[in-house]
Amino acid sequence: MTGSTNSTCVRAPVEPTACDAEIRAWLRLDIRDRQLAVLRTTFHPWRITYDLTSMGRVWRAEPSWRLTLEEVTAGVQRIVECRNPIDLMADLTDQVAIVQRLDGPCR
Repeated sequence: MTGSTNSTCVRAPVEPTACDAEIRAWLRLDIRDRQLAVLRTTFHPWRITYDLTSMGRVWRAEPSWRLTLEEVTAGVQRIVECRNPIDLMADLTDQVAIVQRLDGPCR
């Protein structure tokens, strides 16, 4: 290689945006709180919590609406409990599918 040049690029300062503040706030959260936030955002009609019990951590979701007989008969659970947030997400995905099948195009 012949004649390498060193150039310094001067960049203008970047103003922080509201998005930057949201990202910084998100990164300050504990990992479980981040997981909880994702679950609550994804499955907003469900009340989602986690508790530490004598058996370990339990992630729990309950529908925020009163279940109908049709929903219960179809398999919608009043309480969904799992040992981790990944399993809870999978189980809630199944629950949402049941509700969507019931709602169908006629409702």
